[in-house]
Parts: sequence; C-alpha cells; structure tokens
Amino acid sequence: MIRRFKCIIIAACALVLMALVVLQFKGHSISTIRESISVFHTQEVQSNNSTPSIPVTPAPVLYFTTAPIHNPVPSDNVLQQMSHKDLQVFYHSYINSPQTTCSKVERMGKLTDGGWEFCDENLYRPPKGDCLVYSFGINFDFSYDDDMAAYGCEVHAFDPSMNTAPNLHGDRVYFHPTGVGAKNTTISIAPKYEEWQLYTIGSHRRILQHAPEQRQLHTVKMDVEGYELDSLMTALDEGSLSDVRQLSFETHVAWGRFDPTKDNYIQFLRLLRKVYEKGFRIYLTHRNYVYSAFDSLLEKGKKRAYCHEIHTINSNFKNVINADGSVVGDGAVSDDKRRERHNQQMQLLSKEQQWYSKRQAQKRQQPKA
Repeated sequence: MIRRFKCIIIAACALVLMALVVLQFKGHSISTIRESISVFHTQEVQSNNSTPSIPVTPAPVLYFTTAPIHNPVPSDNVLQQMSHKDLQVFYHSYINSPQTTCSKVERMGKLTDGGWEFCDENLYRPPKGDCLVYSFGINFDFSYDDDMAAYGCEVHAFDPSMNTAPNLHGDRVYFHPTGVGAKNTTISIAPKYEEWQLYTIGSHRRILQHAPEQRQLHTVKMDVEGYELDSLMTALDEGSLSDVRQLSFETHVAWGRFDPTKDNYIQFLRLLRKVYEKGFRIYLTHRNYVYSAFDSLLEKGKKRAYCHEIHTINSNFKNVINADGSVVGDGAVSDDKRRERHNQQMQLLSKEQQWYSKRQAQKRQQPKA
C-alpha cells in the first residue's frame, strides 16, 4: 500500500514537471531549445568560483535532458545576442577551462616566451622515431624546434619575417622562409614593404610531400601574430589537420591593452567552435600576461590578457598500448627510411633555395623608393 502511494506521488510530480517544461518552451522552435541546452552545458563546463553565470539567451534552460550535447560554443545566433561583457567573460572562461587531461606534459623550448608544452602521455604522443612537426612562427628562436628534434621528430620551421634563406638547422630541423595564411598569396609588409610568401597548411603539406595520404603530420605549433584566425579556419575546413594529433596555437584577439571588440570575440569563438568540432580538446592554456595584459573597462578591476597559448590533443587519435606500456608503432621506421626522407627533403630544400635566391636578386634590381 505504501509502495503504491509512493509511486502515485512520483508519477504526479513527473506529470507536473513535464507540464512546466511544455509551458516554458511553448512557442520556441526546436533549434532554440537545442541552443538553450547547448548554452547551459557550456556554462556548466566553464563555471568556476570567480566566473559568474552568463545570461546569454532569453530562452529557458533545460537542466535535464537526454538529447546529445554537441559543441560547447553556441551558435552565431546566440553569440550575437550576448552582450559585449558576457562575450568577454565567456571567451576567457572557455579557453581557460581544460576539456581533457594529459598526464605527462613536457616543456619544449625555453621556459619563457618561445617555448611550448607537449603532451608526452603514451595515449596521445607521436610514435618514437616517426614524428613530423610543423612549427609556424620562429622569430630566430629555435628552442622549441630543437627540443622537438631531440625528441626524435622531423621538424619543419616556417617564418617569412626573418629574411633568412632556406636551410637545415641542425640534423632534423628544416627552415622555410614562407608563412601560413588562408590562401596562397604574396603580401607586402610595412614599414619596409617586404614581400612575404604565404601558403595554406594544405599547400605546405603538398609542397613538402606530406599530404595526409602520404604521411601523417603529428604536431602543429602556430604563433603567427594574428594570421592564426583565417589560416586555421581554412586548414580545418579543408581537412589539412585531420590527421594531426596535437595542435597548439596562440590567439591574438586584440592588438592593444584594452578590451577586444565584440566582433573579435565572436570571430575567435567561431574558430574555437571549429577546433572543437574537429575533435581537438584543450588540455592546457597559458595566459600571456607579460606582453598582452590589460585592465578591463567592461569588467571593472579585472585583469585580462588578449594573447593565449592554447594546447590541444585530438580526441580522434589514441595510441594502442602494449602490455609492457610501450606504444604500438614505436621504432617502426628504419634508419634507411629516415635517410630516404632526409634526402628527399634536402632535394626540396635545394629547389626552395634556388627560388629564394632568384627572388632576392629580383628585389635588389628593384629601384629604391
């Protein structure tokens, strides 16, 4: 009798709760409901003691659902509805909230600016002896590249700003005086109006014979002073990073010590949505307070940074671990194969040197302004 009475009470409560939900969502489209669910999930993921909840949409929020939660970054429609301050709070909360963990993080390069983190956990690290790294943005600091080479990787370093010819930097680091962009183009950079040759990541891979069907690209590091936004969007859309295990990049959401614009936040949140969509999960973020700290006017008394080094691992790739703890694939590439790859890259580097010399000669022949 008591059990039957309890069941009646529970059923009645469930009916009342369902009626409330129906009344709350009356008049809202299914897309609005899904956005509301997604926003609630995002707030839950990002919430911490110092960050208030963000009232981003007037639509009611479901606190219980069996519907799949997709991307933690809301749709453009929701982002546009958010206030400037709410966007800023959400952006900083999002990028500073880890989405996964790495049990073994190694610092590659200097401890100061120029060094980057690397996830050396067996589940996510590249196979020893068969590791390919693209490093965009050098500024004469090869400390990260040298450490990745010492780890056992073949490293390709790119920077068009150094006015340095293509060369072999150490045994495993190949330097290219070209940059990365959203399209293949030549741009003129002030104040000296030097010409920079930019390629998409996909084009870089094809030029170096590293297309996904030819060889896996394990790690990409990008510090390219604002070019990360469009170049990464293009690479993610084209599938040029589909086989990459670790992606690290610095965001530059502003270029002054003041609150970034609302549009800038939306653009970078679109990028972060795409990064998440392709399987990359943030495990570590560094705030660059040395060079990019600012006192927010939107958030009185709050110090923010407009540059962040974001480190992600691709959740689509996990190594197979042997019973002894080793990784399947370690040592699978022979010395002969590595020598063959090196000889191939030296031939490509020789062609690049010829192109660079020809371009330098053309620049010398141009009349000075």
